[in-house]
Amino acid sequence: MLADADIHALDTDLGAVVLQNQQHHDNLQALLGKFRQLLDNYNNLKSDYEEEKEAREKYKRLARGQDRNPFVLVLVDGDGYLFKEYLVKAGSEGGITAARLLHDSIRELLHDRLGSQADQCRVMVRIYANVLGLSKSLARSGYVGHEARSLSPFVASFTRAQDLFDFVDAGDKKEGADYKIREMFRLFADNNQCKHIFFAGCHDSGYSSLLTPYRGRTDRITLLKGASFHSEYERLDLPVRELPSVFMSTPFSGNGHHTTTLPPSQPPTAAPSRQICKHYQKGICRYGNACIKVHIPQGQQLSKSDDPLPSGREAIISTRNQDYYASNLVRNISPTWQGSIPTNTAGDRIDTYCPIPSSEAWEAYTHRAKIHKPCNNYHLGGDCGNKNCDYDHTPIDSTSLDVMKHILRQHPCPTGPSCRSLKCYLGHICQKDGCRATKPCKFPRYAHILDLHIATWVTPLDRREFEKRDFGHFRSHSHSQSHSHSPSPVSESSGDAHSAGSIDSLIHEVGF
Repeated sequence: MLADADIHALDTDLGAVVLQNQQHHDNLQALLGKFRQLLDNYNNLKSDYEEEKEAREKYKRLARGQDRNPFVLVLVDGDGYLFKEYLVKAGSEGGITAARLLHDSIRELLHDRLGSQADQCRVMVRIYANVLGLSKSLARSGYVGHEARSLSPFVASFTRAQDLFDFVDAGDKKEGADYKIREMFRLFADNNQCKHIFFAGCHDSGYSSLLTPYRGRTDRITLLKGASFHSEYERLDLPVRELPSVFMSTPFSGNGHHTTTLPPSQPPTAAPSRQICKHYQKGICRYGNACIKVHIPQGQQLSKSDDPLPSGREAIISTRNQDYYASNLVRNISPTWQGSIPTNTAGDRIDTYCPIPSSEAWEAYTHRAKIHKPCNNYHLGGDCGNKNCDYDHTPIDSTSLDVMKHILRQHPCPTGPSCRSLKCYLGHICQKDGCRATKPCKFPRYAHILDLHIATWVTPLDRREFEKRDFGHFRSHSHSQSHSHSPSPVSESSGDAHSAGSIDSLIHEVGF
């Protein structure tokens, strides 16, 4: 038998065990409760993460979609911005020419504004006007016929000439064009695919309130100056440019009276007594009629450039369009003369015709370049020579190759018309439609007036001489920085030396 003391001790121990067991049970339940709460929190966080991940993926897809098909918008109030007289008089043909001139002029402004990104942007033009009212006004001046809507052939041809060009009849209501322009501007002003807006409505102060929220946004908006420019727009701190080769530069009253007596394609008959305003010809003169210098449109001034002209001639730079180049330049070198370079009677190198690529070709090339940029040297020069080249050497389709040729031909060869390299893919003459040899064109004036008739075929530099000359633009970017450059043996002029910096910047500028 257990003693009373032992029984009491066992009872005490049993109570302690029961208490400890209960405490352990409580602790276990608390731990399980916390673990359950932790699982609930984890599931909630996982759900939030999945939603955030899905939202981020949607944003990425949206961003990628906005990077596709970049374009610039040209908004024109056609009631205040009239095309040149000779374009309007030409009817259907004038509409096609006007579209080409406007497209090329905007392209030139784009290169100054967007750099290499400009080549990937398409140009969208929206012109809104009262076609009936314009037809009546132009008919009184003798520019079009007196039939109803006589301006329609010009309008239709302008719209048909370019895929993204529209000349829209806004009706005869007073605010018809204004309403359309305002809504189009609001629609694209903050659109990521729209990289820039050229606004041509500065004759009317009513648009100033539309543009005021974008004051100082030089990265988004450029103002185009027409025959008149309201002072309200000078306060917006936006760049102002002018297209004197496209739009009338003097007010049109509707009765045929203008402040100028010279047609746009002829030079002045006498030298002006005052100095000629160069800023006006560049489209950046901000003084308008108050300017103390003479305002003469592009193409009417004797060329006084430092660029030498053949035989000491001082000549008017007459514009040449795509039709001119198409009919005067050969498209391909005949198999008989493969391996030779065509030159004119003066010994100037003549390029083959390089037409403007279609929109489909641009899209094909842009798609290819986004995946892997093609190598200029390999695809255009014939070989690359850089085993570690970062650019694409895989076969390329003919349409994308034509786009590459067109882009590179827009950049002048540093050697100029005396270049004798068979592998040179840069331009030796300017083939821009309607170019007047003024900035921002990078070609010298001489490259705009060369005789395009092929007089003889010359043998190019052999490979040994070619390697001695060390042409930077036939070498990869990584090699061009490590070589010194010596003058060309063809010509002793300083212009024949190629600098690594200029060629490197060219390669980056065209995006290859």
